[in-house]
Amino acid sequence: MFDLSHSQITRQHVLDLLPLMRLDPEHEARLLALRYPVDFATAAAAFQTVGVDLDTLTDRAGGSP
Repeated sequence: MFDLSHSQITRQHVLDLLPLMRLDPEHEARLLALRYPVDFATAAAAFQTVGVDLDTLTDRAGGSP
């Protein structure tokens, strides 16, 4: 497994993931309102507030958690 804890997440990363997240517009706007770039932990916490965790993203991308 990759260690993403020191990764910076950009707005473009999130834009690329939005189709996999299948969020309503309000939740998308909440994620896009973050002040990018953010660290991985901040992005992961924000994703969880809209009901998406790393396992969900991995599954929707076709991988196994």
